Amino acid sequence: MKRIDAELRSFNPSGYEILDEDLPTRGEVVIWSVNPVVPRLGDLFTVESEGAVHEVAVEELTTFKGGWSAKCRVEDALA
Repeated sequence: MKRIDAELRSFNPSGYEILDEDLPTRGEVVIWSVNPVVPRLGDLFTVESEGAVHEVAVEELTTFKGGWSAKCRVEDALA
């Protein structure tokens, strides 16, 4: 079994990765990115998951060398 070093992990070509496994149960998603534009608390993102579109707001923000991670909560379902 190969061990993949976390620092060598390939990144989504869009520059963003959305982790939505807690969306149905907790109404939360985590967005992380290597985009140099860092969101602010309260900023909104539109996220599509399992055929539904949600507006999510940044609740917690973590920055690290080369990127950031934002924990977001659903504001409302758009469709």
